[in-house]
Amino acid sequence: MSAVVARIAQAAAGETPQYSVTYDPQSAHADVRLCLSGAHPQMVFAADSPGAMRFLGGLQRSSARRIEPLRAGWRARGWQAGECLAYSADIGAIAMLHSDAGSRYGEVLVTDPQYWLLRADTQTQLGANLRIELPEGWAIAAPWHELGRAGRSIQFQIPDTPPDWSARVALGQFEEQRIELPQGSSVRVAILFDADAKQRAKLMTWIQGAASAVFKTYGRMPIDDVSVSIVSIGSTSYAGRFFALLHPTAVFGGDSARGQGNSIQLLVDPRRPLAEFVSDWTAIHELSHLMHPYLGDRGSWLAEGLATYYQNVLRARTGIFTPAQAWQHLGDGFADAAATKSDDTLEQAANSMEQTHAFQRVYWSGAAYWLSVDSDLRRSSGGDLNLETALSRFHDCCLPAYHEWKPENFVAKLDELMGVRTFSTHYREFAQATRFPDWQKIFADLGVVRSGGDKTTFDENVPGVAIRNAITAAR
Repeated sequence: MSAVVARIAQAAAGETPQYSVTYDPQSAHADVRLCLSGAHPQMVFAADSPGAMRFLGGLQRSSARRIEPLRAGWRARGWQAGECLAYSADIGAIAMLHSDAGSRYGEVLVTDPQYWLLRADTQTQLGANLRIELPEGWAIAAPWHELGRAGRSIQFQIPDTPPDWSARVALGQFEEQRIELPQGSSVRVAILFDADAKQRAKLMTWIQGAASAVFKTYGRMPIDDVSVSIVSIGSTSYAGRFFALLHPTAVFGGDSARGQGNSIQLLVDPRRPLAEFVSDWTAIHELSHLMHPYLGDRGSWLAEGLATYYQNVLRARTGIFTPAQAWQHLGDGFADAAATKSDDTLEQAANSMEQTHAFQRVYWSGAAYWLSVDSDLRRSSGGDLNLETALSRFHDCCLPAYHEWKPENFVAKLDELMGVRTFSTHYREFAQATRFPDWQKIFADLGVVRSGGDKTTFDENVPGVAIRNAITAAR
């Protein structure tokens, strides 16, 4: 059965739920209406978790028939064609959890929509549609695909992703700006605080530069539409503001979420100069995660390694760094990570990284993997193939990816697309290694020399010079 036929068959067994949402900023509640076109012997509407159910109330079926509470949702028997489920969601209370489920930044509420959009068990890979009515002057920043606007009403298509993938939606009085890129791709940027015109221009310049760097990797964005939210450290907490005073910097961190689409959140101090933002690695790192599918905990070393590799290489290609500075940063990261001790394999370290905090080893071992693969592809093909070629072909076949990929399947697919065994061979070596990779050998082959005081210089008399230059060459 072809993929298209399988998709049609699955869609026939279910349907596309239709949400209508009206948000009231005074009560911070959303009135939600979920409608289904078909009749079903029974319907189960799932909440994110049993804990999420307490934020939902007033559930009523348009047929006035009974709805039964379950452990993490509700059951409706004898569901009629065209019937709707109506309920109220306490968005404000979810935002006060200050967790992955929700946070509040000043007057802006950021929540995981899976806490307040009940999921119908008839939903298929076609996802769902949502129409939201917002008050005058209010905005929404969501990972969903916008279909159109009419007055204060916005229509979205919500991709079908696993229910345990976290998502992020912001509601508040802010402006979302769009960065248009070639090939029909765009980045939607929501600045979730009261930035003045100078700060806004500075932040947009920063994101524009990061998006352009990722775009130039292989001539397009990995995902056509991505939502980026920027939060000020000053709107987090007293502790956050105090930390910013003790450790002044432009960017304090970032993270990406794949639930119901793709979104990135960045935490900044908007008072810092533009040069600090431009030289920072965080935005490029998070945007680089769009190049690969979700690989689970076991594959986090591949995911974080790719973003760590590109956060340095892409800054050289766009002129933020000189090539020497890029190799210096890579060498510093490798040297620091190599000094950490562990008896675990890299795969084991990645799988338990959140508990053991072995971030440095996991991130930089992964970066060494991608540098090794990139170098070998260029060497074996005489410069005709490289990592960007592989990722571009993966983009064409397999992105966006709304399901988890096993790491071994991801590298096998890259091998298949390139007609090589490079990715899988290196994957097996790295995943089972209990020591940090021999990065100094990789550097030596490329003519990158670490001399006294860990200063990076170049040896122009090795065969790998052309590969080294190509990796950091301007695009």
